[in-house]
Amino acid sequence: MEKLILLLAFFAFRFPLAHSESNASDVYSSCRLPEMQIQRDVGLGFPRIPFRLRTTGTVRFTVLFVDFPDVPATQSPQDVMAIISPQAEHFFSSVSYRQLDVVLMPDYRWIRMSKPSDEYHMRRGATFESHRNYIQQAIDRAGSSIDYSKSDGILVLANPSAKAIDFGPGFSPLPGFGVFAGGREIDNGATSGSDLTGWGWPWFSHEIGHTMSLIDLAGPLPSNQLWYTYTGDFSVMGNPSGLAPEYFAWERWQLGWLEDNQIICATDRSTQAQLTPIERAGGTKMVVAPTGPTTAVIVESRHAEGYDKKIPKSGPLVYTIDTRLTSHDGAIRVYPVNDTDSHHLQAPLSLGQTLNIGNVSVTYLSSDEHGDLVSVKHAN
Repeated sequence: MEKLILLLAFFAFRFPLAHSESNASDVYSSCRLPEMQIQRDVGLGFPRIPFRLRTTGTVRFTVLFVDFPDVPATQSPQDVMAIISPQAEHFFSSVSYRQLDVVLMPDYRWIRMSKPSDEYHMRRGATFESHRNYIQQAIDRAGSSIDYSKSDGILVLANPSAKAIDFGPGFSPLPGFGVFAGGREIDNGATSGSDLTGWGWPWFSHEIGHTMSLIDLAGPLPSNQLWYTYTGDFSVMGNPSGLAPEYFAWERWQLGWLEDNQIICATDRSTQAQLTPIERAGGTKMVVAPTGPTTAVIVESRHAEGYDKKIPKSGPLVYTIDTRLTSHDGAIRVYPVNDTDSHHLQAPLSLGQTLNIGNVSVTYLSSDEHGDLVSVKHAN
């Protein structure tokens, strides 16, 4: 109980409801929406939750491979590793504009867990305690020969043939509730499930996104809609297998991969901006039009380049954000909403098109080899 009280006090101090960095001279204060998930491990606001994984420099993961008495592995750990590596490392290097270097440190041997696979209760909806205990046992059974001194996170890759381990969640506990390896606590990581062979490397990019503080953008929806309807194929945090897996500009700003001078905070009645495609380094990347203390309309440019190269339509992408909301609640929603285009692949605006969201209108004025010119207006 004492630890819980201290944690709550820490959160109340670290995440006040009004943004602590805001001041009259900060032109971005109205657009740097505050983090509202005071007692959660992930969120979309500022400042970024401090005990999550670092997002710049070199970040290292120790990788353990586990199988089970009832499902012994028949393929090599190297074969399982190849499902995610080196594609996952390349993805993070690209979308961070070379600011994040992910290094995977595999211990290439199968670690036999003590119980049959179904006794770990690691099916979808598993409890935090089940997940933590599972990771801790993998660490314990790996023995003392592994050096964790440089590790920022732990990956536990299960034998993909173990169908009872049917999904692979991220591990992002609060401080004091992590796992212990090499005499130190580690608070970030992920475990894979039998769905790894279906997701491939985007599984890692999605789950490690959680350890960097990002939320799940998919969510519960009416039965006539798809799980990914809020953001469609945009962002690996929504649909990991989508055609546009590159992170949203907002996510990159929050993670520190975009500088403030690459953002236009549209608080004036009318703003024009030349946006460089998010898939390229450099240039202005996003217009943020605040609509309330925790909400905004956002415009960025998405083109068929980089990891988005398969999208059928390029142009300005418009979405809303609400930092009061967390995973599965529709905190980011791509517009326009079109029931016949649930993957939002036709969502980027066409030349001359105007999209109205509440009191904000966005117009696609022109395009050239440098990107897209847009106009953002507030009705009042």
